[in-house]
Amino acid sequence: MSRRILYEAPRVAAAPGETVVTSTCGHNCGGRCVVNAHVRDGRIVKISTDPRKWTPEMPPLHACVRGFGQMERVNHPDRLRYPLRRTGPRGAGQFERISWDEALDAVAGQMRRVRDTYGAAAILDCSRTGSLSMLHNARVTAQRLLHRFGGCTELWSNISAEAEVFAVHMTYGAKADYKSGGREPTDYVNSRLIVMWGWSPGDGTFGTGTLQYLKLAKKQGARIVCVDPRVTRTSHALADEHIFIRPSTDAAALIAMAYVIVTEGLHDQAFLDRHVLGFDEAHLPNGAPEGASYRSYLLGLADGVRKTPAWAATITGMPAETIRRLAIEYATTKPAALQCGYAPGRTANGEQFHRAAYALAAITGSVGTPGGNSGVSNGATGRGGIRSLPPGPNPAGARVATPLLADLLERGRAGGYPADIKMVYSVGGDLFNQTPNIHKTAAAAERLEFMVVHDHFVTPTARYADIVLPATTFWERNDVHTPWAGAGHYVIFMKQAVPPMYECRNDFDICADIARRLGIDDYSDKTEEEWLRELTRDTIDDFETFRAQGLARLPAPDDAVAFAKEIRDPERHPFSTPSGKIEIYSMAIAARPDPYGLGPISPIPTWVPDAHDARYPLRLITPKSRARTHSIHDNQPILMRADRDDVWINTADAAARGIVDGQPVRVFNQRGATSLPARVTDRVAPGVVSIKEGAWFTPGADGEDTHGCANVLTDDRASPAAAATFNTCYVEITEHGGPEMAPKPPTLGAPRHSRDAPR
Repeated sequence: MSRRILYEAPRVAAAPGETVVTSTCGHNCGGRCVVNAHVRDGRIVKISTDPRKWTPEMPPLHACVRGFGQMERVNHPDRLRYPLRRTGPRGAGQFERISWDEALDAVAGQMRRVRDTYGAAAILDCSRTGSLSMLHNARVTAQRLLHRFGGCTELWSNISAEAEVFAVHMTYGAKADYKSGGREPTDYVNSRLIVMWGWSPGDGTFGTGTLQYLKLAKKQGARIVCVDPRVTRTSHALADEHIFIRPSTDAAALIAMAYVIVTEGLHDQAFLDRHVLGFDEAHLPNGAPEGASYRSYLLGLADGVRKTPAWAATITGMPAETIRRLAIEYATTKPAALQCGYAPGRTANGEQFHRAAYALAAITGSVGTPGGNSGVSNGATGRGGIRSLPPGPNPAGARVATPLLADLLERGRAGGYPADIKMVYSVGGDLFNQTPNIHKTAAAAERLEFMVVHDHFVTPTARYADIVLPATTFWERNDVHTPWAGAGHYVIFMKQAVPPMYECRNDFDICADIARRLGIDDYSDKTEEEWLRELTRDTIDDFETFRAQGLARLPAPDDAVAFAKEIRDPERHPFSTPSGKIEIYSMAIAARPDPYGLGPISPIPTWVPDAHDARYPLRLITPKSRARTHSIHDNQPILMRADRDDVWINTADAAARGIVDGQPVRVFNQRGATSLPARVTDRVAPGVVSIKEGAWFTPGADGEDTHGCANVLTDDRASPAAAATFNTCYVEITEHGGPEMAPKPPTLGAPRHSRDAPR
């Protein structure tokens, strides 16, 4: 493989009268694909993608339907065009047009007032990934401003994958990164068995080209098994076997598989002796209590409960014989890869799912071997040396786990949080829609003194703002970006296609202008091009060619599988854990069993049951929509045809409730309710219902959601490792207008965007 960087122009030739500009979707979408804007007279009139035919040696970066939907988004009639100021009740979405100077003066003045009156921690940063790239990164631009202003309260945990982030660090070491702890898709063809556990790149992408590499692996003889509460798009297309499982019970199934492998002598003892800490009593660290090993737990020597398939079957709904058969197949098929998605980790003890998966990979000697895997489903490359805008340290030092947003806003210091939140700053974030327990968040937001939002539309979050600032899309500025999942080795130059539309400004310039008003003189000392050269200088060797061509193919990594060096040569390349080994028994957890004050965690992976309210017998899961990136694109009617919003319910559960396919239904629990059509199907497990996440919270006159917003149902709690618990959620379903069993939420104003001001 060449060690040179190859620069490519992944686009068709321009037609007469148009230009074709290469970029990539600047959203947290699961891929990093080529989208080309065809521009005529300063307007994007068409989107195309990399025109080349797919090959595994030099795969093109083909866009999905959301990439093609970018034209509808950038030219949307509801684009924010000028700054807005709230005129009605908070949350009613009533605004008037103001000038940029008025808007920025108001924001700077309120920032200074809140900081000086209450302290910097009274300002909450709610920015997120609606605008995602190396320079114009929504969250980092806000952090850079707020940190230089004296700090803020930060929502610190990764709301998608914190369970995996934590588990990777505890098992593979402090320097291990979840985005580069898996394997490159090019390695899939080396597997004889691929177990997809809660992982569906056909729905959530998980790296550009991942699905094509899975198809190639299957064509070359790999057997694919999917474990999931629903038959996903990936499972439907590729799996040789689909195994249903109850949500929030995955750790129990993995632990029982480990029991089978150990009791039937199928584990790789030589691998365990050399590379693993805590599997058995002979390999525990000094000071560990007797009986603390994973083997002792599996055999019930510590708690008297043998973790048999029969034990797990009653918890998971997976037949005991299926658990045993899958365990034997995984242990005896070489090489076998366990690919674990994020969804099973978004549960009440989700970190235990990931830790149990990594333990299973270690027990079978699969870690760091071609065709095997660590249990992590991202790639092995990372960012290829490309850096992002540095935010600097937060002087306030105030941090709260993201899933606790609603509780933080409601209780503040009374709930043990660092401050009473008086002001919210949100850039490219829709956390009032995307974090759990929306009604609680909305009610608490009414007590805010000030809120500012940068965005492209009046989103559910922007409806609560005092000032809304119109931001540019990625088409209206220059930037660079890297593979989303650390899968692949390339960089895309995001070339500006059109001038900023209307009165829109990019987030970086907005924050720099506010910084000047606040007397902050070191927010930026470079032009946009100077920043991009700075952030890419460690990797890109010809910036002019990179900018002109659009795509830089970097040299392939030496190993396509993470931790290969550590397994080949553990003396020279130890794991970055305290022991230098893969830690099934985590020394870091043993030293600090309640790391975040959210509850204790066992040093070894264990099964922890969650409470179940019998009033709500159905388990809710909230997978991704192929028509949305989280809540982005939900206001695009053309794009939404790609993946309609409905609630999947099993045929038997629907019959028991008198529900037929396509019928409007009400899904509810003690936190709220939403309405949407039913999809009666056997592609979801009995006792499980599925609503795709990201639909915009749209309250009716009575305050109840009318648009299928899943987060009116989810609970604002965090796992002990600070993971979101979206998929530990219980609901009931009735015909729309059926028996009233859920409490009515407080009445909120229906969303309205005032159009009285000139556009």
